[in-house]
Amino acid sequence: MSIVHLNTAGAGLMSTATLNAIQRFTSIEARIGSYETELAYEELLNVDLYRVAAGLLNAQPTDIGFFSSATEAWTSILGKLNFPRGKAGVVSTSEYAANLIFFNYLKLSRDIRVEVIPTTATTPLDLDWVQRNLDDEVFLVSVSHLPSCCGVINPVEALGALLKDSSALYVVDACQSLGQLPLDVRDIHCDVLTGAGRKFLCGPRGSGIAYVSPRLLGQLELNFADLHAASTDGEVNRIEVSSARVLEIAEKSFSALVGLHTAMGEYAEVGAAVNTEPYALLVQELRRLPQVQLLCEQFEQTGIVSFVPRNSSAKVFVSLARELGLNLWAGTAAHTPLLLKDLGATHFVRASVGRQVTLAQVEQALVTLRSL
Repeated sequence: MSIVHLNTAGAGLMSTATLNAIQRFTSIEARIGSYETELAYEELLNVDLYRVAAGLLNAQPTDIGFFSSATEAWTSILGKLNFPRGKAGVVSTSEYAANLIFFNYLKLSRDIRVEVIPTTATTPLDLDWVQRNLDDEVFLVSVSHLPSCCGVINPVEALGALLKDSSALYVVDACQSLGQLPLDVRDIHCDVLTGAGRKFLCGPRGSGIAYVSPRLLGQLELNFADLHAASTDGEVNRIEVSSARVLEIAEKSFSALVGLHTAMGEYAEVGAAVNTEPYALLVQELRRLPQVQLLCEQFEQTGIVSFVPRNSSAKVFVSLARELGLNLWAGTAAHTPLLLKDLGATHFVRASVGRQVTLAQVEQALVTLRSL
């Protein structure tokens, strides 16, 4: 039975080339040793990896850091910011629950006010509200480019244009957009952008990317840095804050990074030429099914479409689909609570279309969806 994988928002399918790169690195590790293999791959791991990632984001290699996940990148960076007491943090309704937990901690520990950018009838970000409420009390603005629950596109470039001349720091969670939408940190005007390697980039799990602007890097309080970026004589610490690599941990999964390097290179070759027809067909045909209710249809979406089935629970629906060779995911409104608070349903079915999914595979998926 051939599998149709519509769960790229969870993790994309690695290409043969990516898998081979990981296996080749691991095989050499087993033969000659891990440290020795790292030395053999020194140019890829210390130079080319950063160059390729910077090219995807129109950044400088020194602005790039690698982590085990997008969440680790986001929390590691924001956790080193000194939030002034009483200032405001502004978030989008698309914010991932883990990000909101961090801001709730700041409310308790730093007396930070957390304000939510409202939606309008046609856009998930009310930019007029931002313009009216942007003042010196706003310390940081955080936006998830695409929420994990559905493919809603937040206008991060337009928001960045409003913020670029302000003192507010601007953070973009691109976990679901990296690998399916063009990302240019210069056009977005952000100070931080984080993304996952395993999702639409179709790299391995255990890999995440961060862009950090020189402005924000200079504001971080570094109470720790690993020995690849710092030194000590036992009493005095010397931390070289010359690049975002100072935020990394020296001990990491190098095989995952080698695989990510291949996956990023593959996406760089395709870039803006990613075929969106399979996704458009899936959404078009789902709209015709009276037994499902699509989420957030009022907003422009891409890559991810989610729905509530009327005749079964989301978990049962996804389980039955998997038995028939279709990978979907049972999502929960708790992961994006602000956007879905008025949904009236706690669970939904999420379908996400990676760049390797063909029209024929979507048509095969639709046969299964109609039968369910």
